[in-house]
Amino acid sequence: MALFFSAATLGFYDDTVHATMPPDVRPITRDAHTAIMDAASSGMMIAANDNGDPIAVPPPPPPADQLARQLRTKRDKLLAASDFTQVPDSPFTAAEREEWRLYRQALRDLPETTLDPSAVAWPNAPA
Repeated sequence: MALFFSAATLGFYDDTVHATMPPDVRPITRDAHTAIMDAASSGMMIAANDNGDPIAVPPPPPPADQLARQLRTKRDKLLAASDFTQVPDSPFTAAEREEWRLYRQALRDLPETTLDPSAVAWPNAPA
């Protein structure tokens, strides 16, 4: 049994399974295949180097609109989790309620004040 890698398809081929393979396949060792697959299972992507050998590379960053959606989703969850702090019969003093109000306002402002959604400076909830 021999293993092969195709840079054109970024796929692995086993000669006991694949009767036909792309013309650019290159033989690889079982250890190389295992290392690449382990890297892929931990979030890396499979690519080919200039020689056509398989390598693991980090995935590209998500698009800005996806990061913005993720920011808003997390922000909305944090706001919902702190809703109870603003009800009139909450166990907080007026000063504590004001701290929570400022925290919640900082959360609301995040989408408009964050220039890079991949590097958000999240406000800390009051203690």
